[in-house]
Amino acid sequence: MKGTPLTEETYEYIVRHFAKDERALLERMSVKARAAELPMINISEDQAKFIGFFLKAIQAKRALDVGTLFGYSAAIMARAMGPGSEVVTLETSEAHATVARENLDDLYLRNVQIKTGPALEVMKLMRRESFDFILIDADKPNYVNYLNEALRLVRSGGVIAGDNAMAFGKLTQKLPAKDPDAANVKAIQAFNEAVSTNKRLFSILVPIGDGMTMGVVGK
Repeated sequence: MKGTPLTEETYEYIVRHFAKDERALLERMSVKARAAELPMINISEDQAKFIGFFLKAIQAKRALDVGTLFGYSAAIMARAMGPGSEVVTLETSEAHATVARENLDDLYLRNVQIKTGPALEVMKLMRRESFDFILIDADKPNYVNYLNEALRLVRSGGVIAGDNAMAFGKLTQKLPAKDPDAANVKAIQAFNEAVSTNKRLFSILVPIGDGMTMGVVGK
């Protein structure tokens, strides 16, 4: 039996009962993002709670966030893992990184390190098997490339997750090249295929938010 469709009313019920803090945090961090005219692109509140829940469950101590923007995902991870943990978050844009730093400073989150520059290049300089969890939520055409580096960077038993796995509701569609989402949808389809067929990954697509493909890394 397939899952129950998520209505707007059900989503609001979930947030009211289980993700009130995540919504409040998003609203707080969005103020600086909007003032700086940053795009309001972020994981949903229920995804945020799910990631925090998951990090606590696996007792993660070091996480990598590929795609900072205004710092919401990084803040969620840092708060969930708590003192003694570290989040490294990657951002291409110096302007976005500046807003993220201001947000994180306002939240007194000292366990987040922002690295600027092309994410793939930064990842290639990192030590292998140095993370418990990696969230990929950046430019879609590089998703498979990020996955390949993530496989090197996550310890055995760690987890790799990719956001927007439902491809904005167009996952099963074959779009014409002229469609503005065509390249991104094709890239997400390729990412899901790469995760689902990789022998090192025990994987699933979780239908939360715009979808999150996750894989536990084996030896």
